[in-house]
Amino acid sequence: MGMNDLEITIRSMREDVEGDVCSRSRVMDSLLDLRLEAGSRHDMLTEIDRALGELPGKNMVPADWWREQLDSFEMVAINPVEPVG
Repeated sequence: MGMNDLEITIRSMREDVEGDVCSRSRVMDSLLDLRLEAGSRHDMLTEIDRALGELPGKNMVPADWWREQLDSFEMVAINPVEPVG
């Protein structure tokens, strides 16, 4: 998956965030889906794994936390640490 595709996926996930909280299982599923799509992008995998390890809550995740993670992912997708392609 190319960088543009990652950006599109992240933006799509951000558009789905509504309200003050999100389902923890839905956020986890989104993180795992994004991890699969990141492929060999080690910089993205590192960020996603960090978020998975810090995933708050038992049933719900603060929407602001999830938006912050998506912002971080988008910055890495736009500005790769390593050559892409």
